[in-house]
Parts: sequence; C-alpha cells; structure tokens
Amino acid sequence: MTRSRSTSPIDPFKFTTIAHGTHRYLGPLSAARAGALMRAMALNEDDRVLDIGCGKAGFLVELVEATHARGIGVDTNPTFIAAAASAARERGVDDRIELVVGPVQDKVGPADRFDAVVCMGSSQAIGSLTDALAWTFRALNPGGVALFGDGYWKRTPDPRYLAHLGASEDEMAGHADNATKARAAGFRVLSTAAASEDDWDEYEGRYCAAVERHVDAHPDDPDADAMGTRIRAWHDGYLRWGRDTLGFGFYLLLKPAR
Repeated sequence: MTRSRSTSPIDPFKFTTIAHGTHRYLGPLSAARAGALMRAMALNEDDRVLDIGCGKAGFLVELVEATHARGIGVDTNPTFIAAAASAARERGVDDRIELVVGPVQDKVGPADRFDAVVCMGSSQAIGSLTDALAWTFRALNPGGVALFGDGYWKRTPDPRYLAHLGASEDEMAGHADNATKARAAGFRVLSTAAASEDDWDEYEGRYCAAVERHVDAHPDDPDADAMGTRIRAWHDGYLRWGRDTLGFGFYLLLKPAR
C-alpha cells in the first residue's frame, strides 16, 4: 500500500516494517474479502501466480494454500520477504512459493508468463496504474486473470490533503476510471469491489498503533521522536481528510483467451 512521500531521514524500510508489524495484509483488506477474491480468481492446481510487491505475502500464501497453485512473490523489503518465507513454512506451502527480494522488473524477465498476477496496492512498483496494467497484460498467459488493488478518489481531494500526501490530484482517478483503464489495457473486467470504512479503520488503526507502541517501548531508539511525529501527522491526516477522500478498489480482470 503506497504511503506518503516523507522527507524524514528515517529508513523507509524500518518505518514501514514496524508500522505493518501486526498486519495480515498490507492494505485495507479484510479476511472475508480476501477469501472471496481468492475464490473469484478460480485458479487451477499448479497455475503459476506472480504477486507484485507481495509484502509479507499473506494473500499469496493463503491463495497457494487454498488453490494448490504455485506462487512467486517479489518485494524490495528483505524483512517482509523473510516474514513471508516464515509464513510459507508455517502453512506448509514453502515448496510451492518462491520469494524474491528486489524490483519486480529486474526479477521477472520479459519472456516470463503467468496464469495469474496479483498487484495489491503495488502498481508503483511498475510505475502508474496504467503502466502496471500494461505490464501485467503482457506478463499473463491468454485466459489468465489479474487481481489489482489500487487507490481512487472518492471525492475531489482537499489541497491540504494533497500537500499532506506529497501527491497531486492526477496521480489517481475515480473508481470507475480505474476499471476503464483496465479495459483500455485490453482486459475484460470481471468484477469490482471497494474497501469499507471498517477495513480502512482496521488498517490505519493497526498502522498507527504499531508505531506508537514501538516508540513507547523503545524510547532510546534514535528514530523514536521522528517516528512519533510522523505517525501522529499521518493519522491526523487520515482522520481529517483521508477517511472521506481516499478509496481502495479491487479489480478482477481477465486477459481474453483469444
């Protein structure tokens, strides 16, 4: 899930690793929604699945366990990949999942093809959402499915919220616009859904609590003050603007068989 572009000197891997310490999925996704999306993907045994920016691979591990597909998870955060490897071992699917540290465009070759691609809040690993859709379309076998999770504006963002995010309004569009972009990339849109306010509150609450608990328990951490300042500003922005402005949509897509 994309976060604000902070000018803080804190190591970004350190902050996001701590902030996501108690998350099952690294976005506003409930277990019930995740299960429904996995079933809707309708994968077959031994289908080859790529997860772009897999994080701790909570979704990929459960998907492989449920479908007996074979997964490849790629993420630039080595701590997340280590956690993903541990989760795969615990669930008994480590023989069916390959986990790779690095940029996906460096680790997945132009000739590699997949039966399914998951990109949950990670389109920035490729570029824009349009870039990620085009890249994914090329990487899929005909008849393959893609599952995207991506942000959208629920309403015109307040300029103060954009400044808070370090973003511009044109970096995202509306929920319907995201589906239109998928169709323009060549996909058939099978279904769409959106994260609920409860999903957002759960995600942002865990994100805030994990950092505040770390700061409280580790006052000698040289980054403690900066981390505390950063998370309080982030959470205030979520409550003040983000909860009513930023949506997160799920898009199940099909690459036509012909």
